[in-house]
Parts: sequence; C-alpha cells; structure tokens
Amino acid sequence: MNKVLYIKLLNRIVVQVGKRVHLEEIARLQGSNVDLAQIKKIIVHESKKEDGTHTVIDILDLLPLIQEIEPDISFELVGVTMCIIELKNEVSKDRFFLFCFVWILLFTGSSLAIIYFHEDVSMQQVQQRIYYMITGEHNHKPLLLQVPYSFGLGIGMILFFNQWFKTRLNEEPSPLEVEMFQYQRSMDEYVLVNENKKPNKSVNTDD
Repeated sequence: MNKVLYIKLLNRIVVQVGKRVHLEEIARLQGSNVDLAQIKKIIVHESKKEDGTHTVIDILDLLPLIQEIEPDISFELVGVTMCIIELKNEVSKDRFFLFCFVWILLFTGSSLAIIYFHEDVSMQQVQQRIYYMITGEHNHKPLLLQVPYSFGLGIGMILFFNQWFKTRLNEEPSPLEVEMFQYQRSMDEYVLVNENKKPNKSVNTDD
C-alpha cells in the first residue's frame, strides 16, 4: 500500500529560547498508511540564544527526518516551503515598568501633536468664528463647540482604529493592522532571504 504524507508548513511560529520544536508545531500533517503520531513528534529544531531572533526551517531539511521513520513514504507539499521560527526570551519582570514608560511617552507625544496641529490651523479662532456666526455673540471660550469637538475627536480615533481596549467594533481590520501586516510580511521576506545564507540549524535528537 502506498504511503503518502501531505505537509503544509505554517508561515511562522513563536517559541521560547531553549524550547524544542516538533514537526506538528510548524506544519499541518495528513496522511494515509503512515504513523502520524510518531512523525508529529519529530524534533526539527532546538532553539538557542546563538540563533538570534529568527531561524528558518526548510522543507528539504524535514524530508530526511521523516524518511528515517517511514523510508518508503512519498510526499505531497502544500503551500509554502519554509517556516520562520521567531525566538522569544522569557518575559522580564520589569516589563510592566517599560509598558508604563512607553504608554506615557506615546500619550504625551500624541497629545502634543494634536495641540500643535490645532495651534497651527488656529482651531480656537475658527471655533470662535463659527460660534459668532451661529449665535451672533463673541465668546473667547465657546465651550458649546469645544466640548462636543473634544468628545468627537476621541470617538473618531476609536472608530478609526476599530478597537476599544480588547473589544473590536467589527471584523474589518483597522488601517494600523493593515500597515502592521504589510510590515510583518516584508520582515518575513527579509528573514527568508537572509537566514537562508546562514548554516543549517535544524537538529534531531538522534544526532
């Protein structure tokens, strides 16, 4: 009976440094007349600090490891032929303080950017002029316009980013998520090109 294994590699995974990566973690496997349980437990990589931040597993490096278990097996490859492994160190206890610092920095920077923009376009004078056109009265602090405008500015940012804390308003991706996706895809392409120039880092427990 023919032994056929269908392999679909994932584009990328994230693992902790020092963790052993099994085949089932980087690929979806389906087969006929093969021992999938044993194949899924094949160790394809052992992450180390020397690997840096990324390493790449090529499908050509996996086939010999599978053939050691099933010598007469044939393969059907689906999708990409390389998987990116992103290595993460253990989360530092000081991460909370770093988060607070970054949050304060971004909050201050964005606040100043909004203030500078409003000053540059003379927003206060514009609102004073609009108030005069509507009411016929001069008011140096037209709160009737400024308060709703302030709330509208915040609501507009929430609608733009399509998220309120961990709650999404709808399934449509926000412009920020689209840009992050484009950035991540460019990073993956860069990693695939440059990591392939390095020596093969795949390991097996039998080595």
